[in-house]
Amino acid sequence: MRRQVVVVPVVLWSMWFCGVGFCLSRRQDAAWPSSSPAQSLMVPLTLIHGADSKGAVCLDGTLPGYHLDPGSGSGTNSWLIQLEGGGWCNDIKSCIFRKTTRHGSSTYMEKLLNFTGILSNKPEENPDFFNWNRVELRYCDGASFAGNGEDKAAQLHFRGQRIWLVAMEALMAMGMRNAQQALLSGCSAGGLASILHCDEFRDLFPQSTKVKCLSDAGMFLDAIDVSGGHTLRNIYGGVVTLQGVQKNLPSTCTNHLDPTSCFFPQNLVADVTTPLFLLNSAYDLWQVRNSLAPKSADPLGYWEKCRENHTQCNSSQMQFLQDFRNQMLDAIKVFSTSNQNGEFINSCFAHCHSEMQETWFAGDSPRIGTKRVAEAVGDWYFEREEVKDIDGPYPSDGTCHNLDFNTSLDTGFEAAASYSSTPDSVMIPLSLIHGADSKGAVCLDGTLPGYHLDPGYGSGANSWLIQLEGGGWCNNRRSCVYRKTTRRGSSKYMEKQLNFTGILSNKQEENPDFFNWNRIKLRYCDGASFAGNGQDQASQLYFRGQRIWSVAMEYLMAKGMKNADQALLSGCSAGGLASILHCDEFRNLFPQSTKVKCLSDAGMFLDAVDVSGGHTLRDMYSGVVSLQGVQKNLPRTCTDHLDPTSCFFPENLVADIKTPMFLLNAAYDAWQVTNSLAPKSADPQGYWEKCRENYAQCNSSQIQFLQDFRNEMLDKIKVFSTSNQNGLFINSCFSHCYSERQDTWFADDSPKIGTKRAAEAVGDWYFDREEVKAIDCPYPCDKTCHNLVFK
Repeated sequence: MRRQVVVVPVVLWSMWFCGVGFCLSRRQDAAWPSSSPAQSLMVPLTLIHGADSKGAVCLDGTLPGYHLDPGSGSGTNSWLIQLEGGGWCNDIKSCIFRKTTRHGSSTYMEKLLNFTGILSNKPEENPDFFNWNRVELRYCDGASFAGNGEDKAAQLHFRGQRIWLVAMEALMAMGMRNAQQALLSGCSAGGLASILHCDEFRDLFPQSTKVKCLSDAGMFLDAIDVSGGHTLRNIYGGVVTLQGVQKNLPSTCTNHLDPTSCFFPQNLVADVTTPLFLLNSAYDLWQVRNSLAPKSADPLGYWEKCRENHTQCNSSQMQFLQDFRNQMLDAIKVFSTSNQNGEFINSCFAHCHSEMQETWFAGDSPRIGTKRVAEAVGDWYFEREEVKDIDGPYPSDGTCHNLDFNTSLDTGFEAAASYSSTPDSVMIPLSLIHGADSKGAVCLDGTLPGYHLDPGYGSGANSWLIQLEGGGWCNNRRSCVYRKTTRRGSSKYMEKQLNFTGILSNKQEENPDFFNWNRIKLRYCDGASFAGNGQDQASQLYFRGQRIWSVAMEYLMAKGMKNADQALLSGCSAGGLASILHCDEFRNLFPQSTKVKCLSDAGMFLDAVDVSGGHTLRDMYSGVVSLQGVQKNLPRTCTDHLDPTSCFFPENLVADIKTPMFLLNAAYDAWQVTNSLAPKSADPQGYWEKCRENYAQCNSSQIQFLQDFRNEMLDKIKVFSTSNQNGLFINSCFSHCYSERQDTWFADDSPKIGTKRAAEAVGDWYFDREEVKAIDCPYPCDKTCHNLVFK
């Protein structure tokens, strides 16, 4: 029975992807300081050896891989195959870039993957599939496992279809041939793949095996964009042609439509003979941002606010989005008439529900009626009842985990779903520091450290900007062992190219004061803000952050930095803390004639009391300092009178730094609010849950607690701020990091204090154009914020 559900509208915001920047799924990104999730299921990567003999290789020619958690008990002969998403590449340039990432090469894939949502092994998180054999097939081709071709000149292997076939062959040999029941699933580009391969999957098994398919956020429409063009059709046209997809598309479609049309699910789903479930948001956020109203179709920015926050859409824009929803419902009309098919189409601004615990099966997961996603899929698969759930139009659904991109931590979302290269973007290659290992300067796993350098020119040829990458800390063996399987602990998994934006941009209109400097990003792969010096032989962990710092500086000095006329050491988050720890060391590298200053962005982590009266961040820092041997590298001006853990907190360091320093920080730092002040561990009853995820949901006492935190921050920098050589930009936003993102560094709508944006404040301070001690009035006075909201 088709339900039209009307609920009192309560708009809740969500921004949670992971991210490494190039996927639309639950991937844990170490960009936020944290230790590994408690009791999380970490499943190792398995490469398919021998796949290359059949031409089944990733874009760069490396072996494909998967993660398998074996079934148990009643699920021993049940198999769930999850096809990873991660967009497409549609031209040579975007595919060359893609092969330097985990979505184009197994070299950069995580060695361990956290299984959550539909992949969880806990019945309370995944009631129907928890004890099945659960497999995530990694995505490294760029055409939804459907291409078959090659570009020898560019050394690109378009072998998605072969990867699919070889993976199925390997899994069948491992026992899947004996399956009593099987489900093929996928999210985003993987959701499209699950549609493309559904009937092929069915044909692997005897008729006695129950086989069904699930497409999550895979219903990409051939829609007209706001300019009247066809943005997604143009992308898909490139994917299909470049990667040789046409020969692998269903003949039921290609007999009467062109190949590009047959890459769109709307032209496929009605002809899929295997039972199929469509799980989708009616206002799919990826499609709104990247297909319907992309910047390329909106050069005057009419859609900018609406694109980033659906509550900012005007009536005509909302009608355009309602028409898109109607187009989606119309496209599945024939599909939905079949009793064997199922659907859960809610009226949310979201993308992907099955891989994230909070949207799959949690207390506050999205619902249609009383049914959560996991319940709807389970009822359909096990035929407990027919499931044809379609939400009423926006704003009827008050259970949504909507996505607000004006508040995104990571601008990688647009790149995530399509690896189409950004026009005029500056992609800077990774350089490893050869010989660093001879001095013990290695990442957590023993690999060489690295950096990205874009040379200066003109008036900036002898000016140097060093940006220390952030990415949290690891505070115990378990979290460090996990970290060394990621780009934050090993150069094996670092991107081979990085996009330089914000303070690293080479465009004067984006970075007015530093655009033509030598700009370096020093990669972070130790887990102690470049300050550790130790080793754990039993765990094969190298805590060598201080040595990485020293060797990197020695290397850059030899490359010309010793001749610098002016230099700036900068960093964001854990890198912002590092810029404080190493500021005076940096100054001492140069002669007194060189102008040297330091910038800490979102590095002012406070030793604050959390909502339970405990010290969550102090406890974490204590683990970092003791495990990684940080204490011997901390400033003596602090350790002479305070314990080592206290001397890892900037509040006890900044006043004693002799080198000019600029503190760029949000007074209500979103990471600290969520992870230090009101973490779940300090809030077992969930009193802070809504406030933690959305500051607008805080009650008066909670706001007062946050105001006290702001006051504590301002109090801790009082002595620091009395020095004329230092600078401040402390705004009253709920955010974290400004310098590396273009929208918060220097754009028309960047956050301001008075009339000054962050880039202007830092530039005025660095070049001594004026004193900058900018402190915002308390919340909610600032209307220019790019606040971060997590639900």
